[in-house]
Amino acid sequence: MKETIYSIPINESFEITDGQCPVCRLHRRLTEDTLEYVLGAAMMEPDVRQRTNALGFCPEHLAALMQKQKRLPLALLLETHFKALTESEKRLFDASTCYVCDRVGGFLKAYYGNILYLWRGEESFRRKWNAQTFLCRPHTAALAAAARDELSKKEAPAFLASLREKSIASLSRMTESLEIFIRSFDHRFAGEDLGEHKQAVQNAAAFLCGAK
Repeated sequence: MKETIYSIPINESFEITDGQCPVCRLHRRLTEDTLEYVLGAAMMEPDVRQRTNALGFCPEHLAALMQKQKRLPLALLLETHFKALTESEKRLFDASTCYVCDRVGGFLKAYYGNILYLWRGEESFRRKWNAQTFLCRPHTAALAAAARDELSKKEAPAFLASLREKSIASLSRMTESLEIFIRSFDHRFAGEDLGEHKQAVQNAAAFLCGAK
């Protein structure tokens, strides 16, 4: 199957087999691209400004925008957002919206469908999928929901079984890793080299919440 613009970032992410969630990699890339996009030329596009004025930014993404050290573009965005807040009681009382979350979420939803499309029709991608040893719980749940909606009754069980196998294997590895980490606090095992198990808590958190 010929590689297309929608499949390139997915294939690039799934080619990496480092024990991290490939969809989290896509998520981080989309987020970083959106942060750069919103502070760049796009901020002068009327349709983008309408959306940022209406939605604003969540605390996490506002903090990320602040770290970009592009204060003038951010000040311009916030100025017109504040004016929009003063003009709409509905917006004033709703602090749950975020332009970055909204845009990234839309792209991710499309990626879920594209991952399923590649899994279903491209053997080379199926091999990349099978080589992955870790998918975080949030993205596992999102892919499972997409599979139920988009795959056939024959295809969905096979994909869900693969998701389940990866999740159970991850849980088993991380449970063992947590046990080894906890054991290291016992004086009888003082000085034992933890190796990769030093990251047991961080890895468990990444599984439960995703690594944004």
